[in-house]
Amino acid sequence: MRRVLFWAMVLLAHASAARAATVIVNVGGANPVFSPQTITINAGDKVTFVNKGGYHNAVADDGSFRCAQGCDGDGKGGSGNASKANWTASVIFARPGTIGYFCEIHGAPGTGMYGTIVVQAPQALVATPGIGTSVALLLGCLLALVAAWRLRRNQDTSC
Repeated sequence: MRRVLFWAMVLLAHASAARAATVIVNVGGANPVFSPQTITINAGDKVTFVNKGGYHNAVADDGSFRCAQGCDGDGKGGSGNASKANWTASVIFARPGTIGYFCEIHGAPGTGMYGTIVVQAPQALVATPGIGTSVALLLGCLLALVAAWRLRRNQDTSC
């Protein structure tokens, strides 16, 4: 019986947990490109730029970020100046929209070494692969009700 209650609580907790994703964009390497060049994420997700070799940075067309060994203005002492060091830098995208970006050394907005991030409005959470949040909540509630009914039934018959 305790197992049923346990799994009911797991389903309920899992259904309500928000998950932000991290998407990796490789910078440079054998060719001066961002790979993948275009990504689609949900609002609240993080993009991590990873320099794979070469003298690069990642700069938003609208100036909202400038990253290489950290990002300008991140409060961590990072710098968005292009660097050939093996660096990583992360940016969280809170609002839906389309953000273009480029490498100051090898590109410009929409040309050369550039990329695009499409930020979608938050999507409905998925509790488990193939099961929607509503179904997981319903299953969790049903398991909790069955467990409570069986506990009460066991108490009534034990007298």
